[in-house]
Amino acid sequence: MPFYFIQKSDVGAGLPRPVRIGLPLAHHLVHVLRYQKGDALTLVDEERNKYAARIIAFSANSIEGEILSQYPIAPRQKPLLCMGIALLKGDKIDWAVQKATELGVDRISPLMTKRVVAKLQGNRLKRWHEIAKEAAQQSERLEIPKIDNPAPLDSFLEETRLTDMKFIFWEKAPPVPISPQIQASLLQFPNNVSLLIGPEGGWEKEEVDRAIEKGYIAVSLGERPIRAETAALAALAILQYEIGNVRKSP
Repeated sequence: MPFYFIQKSDVGAGLPRPVRIGLPLAHHLVHVLRYQKGDALTLVDEERNKYAARIIAFSANSIEGEILSQYPIAPRQKPLLCMGIALLKGDKIDWAVQKATELGVDRISPLMTKRVVAKLQGNRLKRWHEIAKEAAQQSERLEIPKIDNPAPLDSFLEETRLTDMKFIFWEKAPPVPISPQIQASLLQFPNNVSLLIGPEGGWEKEEVDRAIEKGYIAVSLGERPIRAETAALAALAILQYEIGNVRKSP
């Protein structure tokens, strides 16, 4: 069953425990999905609590429900994934946020790099959060990734200096197989991983050099040039595959 995000403050005290679902989710449930009184819902709050609930009443701006049961909090899977990605043009960055969320990223940091040509228009951070929220619900994740305000590359490098495992994906990196490098790092059981994906025009070599100075390993995704948003998808898919293999190891 799909689930929907609420705030823990939406859940009241007492027995049965009430829950209030406000706009815009209430509008979506009633007018798009056609939920009715008595229908069951699965809800998740920001602390990863999962609730089974049912609808008991409607008002103009909200849905009133009651909590039937609460599931135990599931532990976070490690390593936690952070992706720094250069700000891309148009809706490419929106697409990257959506797919990164589906692939399990915990934090997304849009970056201003030397070759970035995209212009920020409107409240993009709010839009990215909504995209991530919808993608998390669709992929049945128990958390929405944190999305940072766009920042300079050097700020991100400084913030991630203590990260256990760090890769910068660069088309000019030595063409050696990427899996053994990732597997070797994963065997150290890292708590967190940072990835760096460049802009449409690629990284400047000096940017790669600064990342390497901060402990990043430069790796290539193969011989063919690929788009930045494709690189993000490929890098995350490869990493999640290798993480899954390590977790299954005896």
